[in-house]
Amino acid sequence: MRSVWDREVGGSNPLAPTKTFNSINYLKKALGRFDEALRQNERARELDPLSLIIAADKGATLYARQYDRAIAQLRTVREMDPTFPRTGLIRFAYEQNGEFDNPLDEIQKWRRVYGDQPWTWSELAYIYGKTGQQSQAEYALQKLLQVDQRQPVDPAVIAVAYIGVGARDKAFDYLEKAYAQHSSAICSLKVEPTFDPLRDDRRYEDLLRRVGLAP
Repeated sequence: MRSVWDREVGGSNPLAPTKTFNSINYLKKALGRFDEALRQNERARELDPLSLIIAADKGATLYARQYDRAIAQLRTVREMDPTFPRTGLIRFAYEQNGEFDNPLDEIQKWRRVYGDQPWTWSELAYIYGKTGQQSQAEYALQKLLQVDQRQPVDPAVIAVAYIGVGARDKAFDYLEKAYAQHSSAICSLKVEPTFDPLRDDRRYEDLLRRVGLAP
């Protein structure tokens, strides 16, 4: 028997609304069914060729380790609307592609407008850690932990910072907290490239099993 999203979007209901498309495509990506997600994106784009969210979602799908294509797609969306929020995903594609100057510029622009947020300190710790700038990475990490003391931060956000600085055990500690608190980030454990440095650890396999995302 085909799943609900296969029945609704896989062929029998080509006019499914955009909201339904977004929800179903998110599920497909979380399960690693990227080819299906891209095909569905193309069908949605044919029905609504001017939709920015559908165009940006294609970039989000290509983020599954097709970083050059993801960057190109999200740049295209920005040409259509430079202020469209979803294109902020381009930062992560740059990071995973080893192009760290671009996301640093993006973060600094955001900070000038909106100030410091937990995710900005997390990303800065991640980027500085990955580029060997340990003092800056530690500074950003400590800032993030200070924010967490004042107002609880999603533990997955802190886990990303620890991945950046290479503190694997701490990263797992916070992923366990994220699991216990039902963080939405846990849904991306199977596919999120940021977590790749942890995938060879049995603790990660166990976490995937408990979430229901094990192969």
